[in-house]
Amino acid sequence: MKKMMNHKLTSVVTGTLIAASLISGCIHANQTEKEKPMPPSISMAAPTSDSGNIYARGMSAILSYLGTELSYDQVMGLSGVAFILQVDTSGPYLPGNELDCAWWPNDDWGFELGLPVLTKASGWEISKLSADSDAYKANPEAEFRRIFLSAIEKSLRAGKPVLSYGFVCIATDEQQPPLLGYGTKGHSTQYGQSKTRIQSYPWNLYVIGNKTSAGSPTDVDLASLRHIIALFNEQAQGANAPKTRFSGKQAWAEWLRLLRAGSACDNNMFIHLRYNRRSAVAYLREMAKRHTGVTAKHISSAADLYQSIVDEATKEGLPYNRVKSGEDEKTVRSGYTAMVERVSKLEAQAIAELKAAAASITGTP
Repeated sequence: MKKMMNHKLTSVVTGTLIAASLISGCIHANQTEKEKPMPPSISMAAPTSDSGNIYARGMSAILSYLGTELSYDQVMGLSGVAFILQVDTSGPYLPGNELDCAWWPNDDWGFELGLPVLTKASGWEISKLSADSDAYKANPEAEFRRIFLSAIEKSLRAGKPVLSYGFVCIATDEQQPPLLGYGTKGHSTQYGQSKTRIQSYPWNLYVIGNKTSAGSPTDVDLASLRHIIALFNEQAQGANAPKTRFSGKQAWAEWLRLLRAGSACDNNMFIHLRYNRRSAVAYLREMAKRHTGVTAKHISSAADLYQSIVDEATKEGLPYNRVKSGEDEKTVRSGYTAMVERVSKLEAQAIAELKAAAASITGTP
């Protein structure tokens, strides 16, 4: 009887200890779950679904969310994208060793060049993070975690969305890739209106930093004009920039050289020329309103010239579509090349007007 009592007592004690251990474990698990921070998330409306430059469209939406109203056309103008012609003769290449000029307008290096002016106008520090290309190719997820993840989470917890190629990130989660927000798909230049997951790990990222003092309208306009002129004169890139990248008069010369050699008769270059110069017109029309006299006259004259460029670029349909619908390829290419020649001359005239406007603002001859 005594042995039975001891056995029962031992069983009760053991059961009690097990139950206590389970309860303790559950409490600890609940505490750990409570201590684990929730993935950061922001409630933000999607960028508008209009076609255009996806970096400028995304940045305009982010700044608006942060209380700084800069329209798409303003971001296009301030960044210089409205005035640039992006050419990079290093590639990429298509099968058959033909330059893939369709990619050139999609690249973000021109947008990046305008960050100082955009920062001056917006009153926000804006910076870019980039992956190491070799490391990214070897392991995109590892490079994402090394370069981007902590910066993204820090930014979102501060209430600031981040911008990647065709994607505005407003949240993260535990799935892979872990970025949620609004994005474009495939070759689209329009943002979707529903929250989605980014399709692949980003290779670059634009982050909003601290608030700064915005420049006066005149100071911003002058900085913008100087940047536009530097782009055309191939003076906006740093000393370490690839020698194959061109943003202005040399870009026009390289594009014409390729056209005359039988390549670069491309839809996407044409599409983005239309996008960009339409924004140039709108941007300069607004700028002219802030000035008077000779300065306003030169800015308005430049806007008129950019409108002439838009008119030239919209007279005909897209070259690939025209050939596909039965038009003679040589005739289409000849007309396309002639259009680019005319537009390049109009560009030079517009820049001359903007140089005169900048000189008028500063009072220099």
